[in-house]
Amino acid sequence: MKTQVGAGVDFAVLANKVGVFVPSVESGQRVEQGTVLGSVEDRQLVSPVGATVVSVIAARTTVPANYPVVTLRFDGFGLTGDLSNLVATVGNAPFAGKFQVTDGVGPTDCSGVVPLASDASSGAEGQSSTISVSDSYACLIPTDSLVRAGQSAILVVTAQARNDVASLPVTAVAGRLQKGQVRRPDGTVVDVGLGATDGARIEITSGLKAGDAVSATPPDLDPQSK
Repeated sequence: MKTQVGAGVDFAVLANKVGVFVPSVESGQRVEQGTVLGSVEDRQLVSPVGATVVSVIAARTTVPANYPVVTLRFDGFGLTGDLSNLVATVGNAPFAGKFQVTDGVGPTDCSGVVPLASDASSGAEGQSSTISVSDSYACLIPTDSLVRAGQSAILVVTAQARNDVASLPVTAVAGRLQKGQVRRPDGTVVDVGLGATDGARIEITSGLKAGDAVSATPPDLDPQSK
């Protein structure tokens, strides 16, 4: 995608599972790449880059997966882009990115591809009660890359590849997100859980087992039915 270099990036760190969030940092604190920001149950959350903590949700908050728990400010350059379509198909899987600045540096790996934080509502004792995120993500540009704000660039973002997953052609499945249906050869309709898709095939997370046969025609709703 085409984008421009911008200065300063506020981004959110998302919970990586369902559970109770326990912070390890506080607002205003400076953190380095790899600093533990907190944990959700047994999963640690770490900073992808050196940054300043802007806000942290209240300790001991029970959160769902992908809930924003910490806002960080990256005092460097970044490239932003709308990844809503990619997120809709693969969820908040780890993303990687490469960028090339027009008549400048690149192709170069992003230091991280992170969800932009739009705002936060204040809570007690400097903590944030909620953190909002947008549909846009930011490629954090390495601090040793020679760029300046306003330069044009090309950004390519990819999701982490997944192997050994059960999948079907998307043309055989009714639905694209979380839940769907397939039709067996005998006409029986089966509810299935859906995961990531690359546009050609879609992951089946539940409802079928290896070797099950399905019809090539999905049980989509008939727009002519009443």
